[in-house]
Amino acid sequence: MFTPDMTQSLIRGIDRVLIQTQDVERVFGRFRHEFGLPVVWPITDCGLLTSGGLYAGNMTIEIGRFAGFGLPGTCFYGLGLAPWQPTWETVKGLASRKVPHAPPVTLHYEDSIATRSTFTFLRDLLDGEPHTPFWLGQRLGGDTRIGRALSTLSTWMVGTDVGSMTFSKLLGSSVVFLCENHIGRRQERLAELRASWQRTQQSRPFGITGIAAVDVEVAINTAGWGRLLDRPDLDTNSIHSFSMGPRLRFHPGGGNRLLGIEFSCADLESTTQKLIEKRSLAPTEDRRITLPPGRMDGLTIGFSQSPTKRVNSDPSLP
Repeated sequence: MFTPDMTQSLIRGIDRVLIQTQDVERVFGRFRHEFGLPVVWPITDCGLLTSGGLYAGNMTIEIGRFAGFGLPGTCFYGLGLAPWQPTWETVKGLASRKVPHAPPVTLHYEDSIATRSTFTFLRDLLDGEPHTPFWLGQRLGGDTRIGRALSTLSTWMVGTDVGSMTFSKLLGSSVVFLCENHIGRRQERLAELRASWQRTQQSRPFGITGIAAVDVEVAINTAGWGRLLDRPDLDTNSIHSFSMGPRLRFHPGGGNRLLGIEFSCADLESTTQKLIEKRSLAPTEDRRITLPPGRMDGLTIGFSQSPTKRVNSDPSLP
């Protein structure tokens, strides 16, 4: 089996999954209370995006709504990946791997733990990607004068009401992005949550220990994923393990989209019994169970037995 060289890879793990919904408050509340996930940041309006973040043990679940973006229903909308290097070093790696990318844009979250994050949207990975006119490839991508100028322009745009509305019109039905979280009070909050996560495991309704995997359906975009993840062997049945955090599981299908997430839990049998009592259990193979999508606003959420060791042992990854 092919094992990627972690010392040369671009991506160190999954930073977050973004759930898009028009009813942020209700969906945020459901995830928080039904799964017992602590708050990383409360629901906050940063202009382009109104969102709140929940800690899932080894990554963040972000639930949000874009300004003026009318995508109906609730869906797994975005996959955020954490790079090894700062943004401008990372985009050099994207250019060398021929991964099309948009100019990085920085969002400022002005909440009780104010911070900022820089996002770099990627192309040719999922269907319904953003419609930005500024996709950068190998020739103009990376750390260039044009790239930095467009990044400054994009960041300025999302910092204004009119610009946020304009930017949101470029969004499609899904997105993969790189996310650099700048040092701030939110990092301190994550450190606090990591310290208390193990102690509070028994108090969580289903004994969740982390996210076991994020599932992606792929049809024709395996080459793009292979270049991004340094996996020349990657196909529609691959499982990609990062140096820390959840795995990325690929499944063959008719499209290219995020399918769902799978929680790992300390005692699968106990979790199964609790779900049976709630009449929300759908059995699957390989010692996994799945909530019927209708149970969670159309979202596919599974559970599996947690390994004996911690899902994520790197203290630097949320």
